[in-house]
Amino acid sequence: MNNKNIYLVFMVGSILLLTGCGGGGSNVQSSTLDGFNMTEGVPDTKNGATYLEEFLTEKNAQSTTVAELYSRINIPGLQGVHSGGWTGDGKTITVLDGSFSLETDHGRKVSDIARVVAPGASRNEFNLTTALTNSSQNISTIASDVITTSVGYSPSVVSANGTLASNLDDLVGDMEGSDALVTVAAQHSNWASGIKDGVSGTGGFPTCPDTGVMTIENCNSWAIDNLDSSNVIYVGEIDSGGNIPSWSNQAGGTHKDQFIVTSSDVITTTSDGDPDGNSFAAPRVAGAGALVRHKFPNLSGSQTATIILLTADDLGATGVDSVYGHGKLNIGSALAPIGNLH
Repeated sequence: MNNKNIYLVFMVGSILLLTGCGGGGSNVQSSTLDGFNMTEGVPDTKNGATYLEEFLTEKNAQSTTVAELYSRINIPGLQGVHSGGWTGDGKTITVLDGSFSLETDHGRKVSDIARVVAPGASRNEFNLTTALTNSSQNISTIASDVITTSVGYSPSVVSANGTLASNLDDLVGDMEGSDALVTVAAQHSNWASGIKDGVSGTGGFPTCPDTGVMTIENCNSWAIDNLDSSNVIYVGEIDSGGNIPSWSNQAGGTHKDQFIVTSSDVITTTSDGDPDGNSFAAPRVAGAGALVRHKFPNLSGSQTATIILLTADDLGATGVDSVYGHGKLNIGSALAPIGNLH
């Protein structure tokens, strides 16, 4: 199996396939940005680097330094934001994924990335299948500032299971109707036949071409299920050269205004500068959302999405384009948005 593809299998009446793929200062002031209430919140009394030291100690990562961790996360401005006390303190990120039990589990890696970006935030960790079937863990009952998911169901599986299809429709409605920022992995390797250029993929996506460019519109399970509200950001990955890998979705025309890219190194392994999957990009933007909502607590989920998208570093063709969307996440600019909007 190609190491860029992750397969997660759970039981809900039948076997289902999930596809995965990766500040400023402390003065309180008020300003207006396109009608947004930009009144600042209160910085954390503990800076981000202290949290990251605790994270490394907990993981027994003795060979890794805080500086190396910031390098692996690779988000412009993050270290300065953390130094200013903007850590996501008081905010909650809900992670919908697979298993979180082992360090090697997909969900654990995803959640840990969100934790490192927003180390002061709390996290709800829920198996996506459980969240779809257990009312006590359904997204509509979880008060979250940010929701992130890096897995999804193949459309062919959904179409064969009416209960699953109904539950997914309800979940999409809950996410669109919430006040949370929702970040979704762009997904990859979903071409229709399951084989492309000799590489095995997920398959089960009839709309996803076996050749040519993969886009959110045709090759992302959540977009196919019509997750398309203003509080949603689809997140792609880029390599060290700023290129989207061939196995990954590009923005496309329909969702380019909801698309952003960022690094996707897995932080708990030795970084090689290469992308490790869209799964590990999405939680970086989720963490960024918690930081924005910490500094500007009066913003809605949709306004938070707007700030993050409009402060991205432009890549590719000038302006919003069908490859990179708004460009690369820049958390330093997002937390100092006036003068940085494009």
